[in-house]
Amino acid sequence: MIRKEWDSIIYHHGLVMENTPSESCDCTAPAITLEYNGTQAEAKPPSPPSVPPPLSNYSHSFFAPELATKRKVFIEGLITTTILTIIVIWVNLSLYWGAFAHQRDFSKFLDARFIDQDGNDLGTAMRAAFQANIDARTNSKIGWVINNQAQSFSDDQVRNLVIEERAWGLVIGKYGATDALIKARENGDSSYNASAAVTFYYNQGRNENGANNYVVPYTEAILNTALANFSAYYTAEYFARQAGNVTAMRGVARAPQTICDVFSYSSLNLRPYTAPVAQSITIVGYIYVVIFAFILTMTSLQERLALKPFASFRQAVFYRILLPVLMYIPLSLSYAMLSLNTKVPFDSKYSYAGGFFLFLFYIFLGMCALACDATVQCAATVVPPRFMTFFIFPLILSNVAVAAIPIQLQPWFYRYGYGLPVYNLGQATRTIIFNTKSHLGLNAAVLLAWIALSLVVLPSLMWWEHRRH
Repeated sequence: MIRKEWDSIIYHHGLVMENTPSESCDCTAPAITLEYNGTQAEAKPPSPPSVPPPLSNYSHSFFAPELATKRKVFIEGLITTTILTIIVIWVNLSLYWGAFAHQRDFSKFLDARFIDQDGNDLGTAMRAAFQANIDARTNSKIGWVINNQAQSFSDDQVRNLVIEERAWGLVIGKYGATDALIKARENGDSSYNASAAVTFYYNQGRNENGANNYVVPYTEAILNTALANFSAYYTAEYFARQAGNVTAMRGVARAPQTICDVFSYSSLNLRPYTAPVAQSITIVGYIYVVIFAFILTMTSLQERLALKPFASFRQAVFYRILLPVLMYIPLSLSYAMLSLNTKVPFDSKYSYAGGFFLFLFYIFLGMCALACDATVQCAATVVPPRFMTFFIFPLILSNVAVAAIPIQLQPWFYRYGYGLPVYNLGQATRTIIFNTKSHLGLNAAVLLAWIALSLVVLPSLMWWEHRRH
């Protein structure tokens, strides 16, 4: 109170000031004595700010008061990272799990065909069985279409329906199958082959998960049930009709296979999945492609920042685009050559050397499209380095979600996968390794489109960043 009053006196009244040493002040600045109407008061100068003692290495507890500021920064960063990770979990894992959650509900969109070339008792029974499956209110089925006018299809045309991916599976009742059984019974033909009556064609190399989990088991369930029931009925009907015919009984005695399981089927995998190691290439391997490119981009970030203040815009574009492309040549070559050690069948469609170099070409395009410019490089321009991991995770999941199983088994939203690099890389790889239908031109066009997009977006982002600074 005295200080406040004397401060007021200084400005509004006359005062006498003299410098006297202050016994209570430890600082070197002299104390100020103020006198007014015979009353004296001492005004001390402000104390200098206290300086905290320096921190010692490896000697403080986490809750030490002197670490309060640093502890606050650490906790805030940890909470921010946790919140962002939770958002990534809910958004991206929901996307990934949703891609697999409704497979049975959408299995009916896997197109398949039944072709009746027999046109007799067997064909009628098979049509009824497949029609019953179509009408059944169950999700354990694929999308059957019955073709009753198939005599115009040659055997090669029937196979090409599956090879050219117009159908995931195809069942054909062979021409004259019923007549062949009748003649075998009449003649006592012991060479009668029941499995020649029906043939089931499928294409495993198109997608092994779709074929193994849906096309094959659902089709075989129909065939096993339908043919077993019809064989039993047809045999019982034959004995009822020929009960007193000694000649007929002697004929079936010479050919017992004509009265037991008289109709069966054979399965023909037109494009077998003969190289299990291909799974590491077509699905998981492309995750590694993204990671390798991400490592190269992030490790070169510090070097790029060192050049950034001094390089012209044109030179900056050069080392941001062309230099990474050059680095992806040895990376893609190493990735492709690793497949040579595991005996990947590159000679299924082309020569072994031709298949290998074509595979190398697509891996190089994939690296450029996935990580070089179109995604990681562009993100590195606008996303702070500490948040880049939150970008790479969605990039991987959004690509892999549509590559593991057929897109037909996923909700309509996942149709975006047709335009993503990993799906097209996987499709191209299957063509090279398993001789599936070639989409190589379309696959290359998609990858090149991503690269072309990056050649527009990345320089634009760099120019925006250049003007901002």
